[in-house]
Order: sequence, then C-alpha cells, then structure tokens
Amino acid sequence: MNLRKAQISIILITLLVSACFPPPEFPDIPSIRFSSLQYIDYETARDSMVLKFEFEDGDGDIGLTADEIFTPYHPFNIVIDSRDSVVRYSDPLVEPPLYLVDPLKNVTPFSETDNRPPFNCSSYQVGDYEDIGSDTFYIQKNPFHNNLHIEFLRKKNGAYTKIDFASEFGNASCDVVDFNGRIPIFDRENIGRSLSGTISYAMLSAGFPIILRADTFKVKFYIYDRDLNKSNEVESPDLTLSKITLNRD
Repeated sequence: MNLRKAQISIILITLLVSACFPPPEFPDIPSIRFSSLQYIDYETARDSMVLKFEFEDGDGDIGLTADEIFTPYHPFNIVIDSRDSVVRYSDPLVEPPLYLVDPLKNVTPFSETDNRPPFNCSSYQVGDYEDIGSDTFYIQKNPFHNNLHIEFLRKKNGAYTKIDFASEFGNASCDVVDFNGRIPIFDRENIGRSLSGTISYAMLSAGFPIILRADTFKVKFYIYDRDLNKSNEVESPDLTLSKITLNRD
C-alpha cells in the first residue's frame, strides 16, 4: 500500500482579541474545548480530517514558527551511555546508566538499565547525527517540539486503545508517525494579552478509511503555550467515519 506522507495544516483561525475594550481575564494556562471533527473525502490521494476547537489563554502566548527548533522546542533528545557513547538500535553492548542530551549539551539521567525497546517510530530516529554518520539512534522525543498533540482512540468491547498509525500503515521509514503538529503564531502583537478564538486543524492522509473503517473512535488532544504550560486534555464523543463525513454536494 503506497500512502503519501501525512501532512498537517492550520486551515482556519478566528481570533477574538480586545481592541478598544478591556480584555477579558483568562488564566495564563491555556484552556480548550472540543467543537467538532469532520471528515472530507476529496476522492484523491489524500483526504482531510478537520478538528475544530475553541481556546482561551490569559497571556496570548500561543504558537510556534516552523524555524523554532532550538531548545526547548527541539525535536528530540539523544541517548548516551556511561561511556558518553551515542546509543544506537544495533549496538550489541551498551553500558548503563543512560542519559539524555539536548542540543545545548545539557545532560539529564534517563535510565539505570539498557531500556531500549523493540524498533518503533517513537523511540528511534533514522538519519545522521553530528559526525557519526547515518544510523538508527535511540532517542526521547521532546513533547514541546509540537504544541498540539492529538491521539485517535479506537473503541472495542467498551475499551479504548490508541491507534498506532505507523504500525498500521506498515511504515518502516517512520514518515507517518502521528498527527501532532504546530499551531503558528497568529497574533504576535497581542502576546501578553488575553486571547481567545477557534482553531480548525486539518490532518491530511489517504489512510483514514483504511484504518478507521466502520470502527467507533474518539480523539483526545491538548496544547502547549510558549511557556510550556499544558492545557486541559479534551476528548470528543464517540464517533464513526460515516457519522462525521461532510457531504460536499
């Protein structure tokens, strides 16, 4: 099955900011509310799943630019062992304890044992690292790299389990891992002031009908602000693909 890489985009942002009137007072920790989830079948290689939610933030510091990949917004921390050796998937011998190293070379304890899991797209990074060359490196993803985190949860026999899109796509290259992404900075001039609005977040993939089929599912999501404050976690009601498909006629 040849699936294109999942892509994520913000397609609509409606802001409510104060101009001539005193701004409303919100907590500095962002708050979000689920509005809707719609599926749009474009009859092309990629369809669109659009999550719409409302938000409030007391100091308006919502959003990251695409080029903000420095600490604390870097993609991942690399894992080293007690010899200061970068840990790789194929290493036959690793000497614990293990440590995490960020791009600024800050080192923090990680594990007292060699805790490498079987290969998966969340724990390993395939590519080049500094002067080591190309390999498969053991990492810990940085949750602050993306400021919107979303999970799809499938319901079966009354219980919910997270859908692992990478595994279900058979995606050995890890180019389709999840649908986390970045809300951009959409009102830089109002950072520091109360901000509220509605965000529509589009997730593009050809795989939704194949993965979700006629299953019952829901989404769970949350956001971070620029100060790394985490919002409340929000869940949608139970949904099916047929229930949320938008009629384009």
